[in-house]
Amino acid sequence: MVRLDRGENLTFAALLGLALINVAAVPAGAKKDLSERYKGKYLVVMRDGLPLAICGENPGARAYLRVRVTESGIDTSKHGLLENLPEDSRDPCRGAAPESVHKGEVLKSSHAAVRGKWLLIWVESLSTHAVTRGVGAFEHESHEYPAAILMFAVGSGNDQATGLIDEWLRSFDTQEDAAKFGNTASGGFVKEVKLGMTPAEVESVLGLPETKVDLGDKILYKYKNMTVGFHEGKVSDVR
Repeated sequence: MVRLDRGENLTFAALLGLALINVAAVPAGAKKDLSERYKGKYLVVMRDGLPLAICGENPGARAYLRVRVTESGIDTSKHGLLENLPEDSRDPCRGAAPESVHKGEVLKSSHAAVRGKWLLIWVESLSTHAVTRGVGAFEHESHEYPAAILMFAVGSGNDQATGLIDEWLRSFDTQEDAAKFGNTASGGFVKEVKLGMTPAEVESVLGLPETKVDLGDKILYKYKNMTVGFHEGKVSDVR
């Protein structure tokens, strides 16, 4: 696992300043349309190889990887790993490590904005990723939610950006619709959690749920950003 030394929190404005280098004019209306298209949406990953980040030392704290996506491919070398944003300062991240997400995985967009020639989308995965922490007798598996600031080249308008984004992400208004499409697109959702799985199989992928709810004919496993429903001992829905 890659680890970074602890750095100071960055303000939102400073973060944007570091993220951007060249400025190309994009009409104000186009900027708003483009950012609104992805702000607060559920995004299904369309290709393998998209990197996000997890906190290297503090379980549960968020760390962000600034990922530049262009027609030439993915570049993380120029901007690299970033520790938590100011709103996470109560649970600070000390170091960060890259973590790849998979085709069919669903990301939640918390914010989107056009700055210069880039569309920036703040995302966090809705699926937990298994991370080995501790050494020797203290070694254990922790389940974490990776995050990133995805930067798509906009150029002089929306068409270039949306065409590029469509290669990597598909946007949905609801998590339910994204989950259905994720299953269709890749045969799996949230690291292969699928309809028909048993509770033990789900726990082997996601870990123990934060809450179990017994509704009689249905059992609900509630995780941080997801609920898995069981009927007659098998997964009946994921939302």
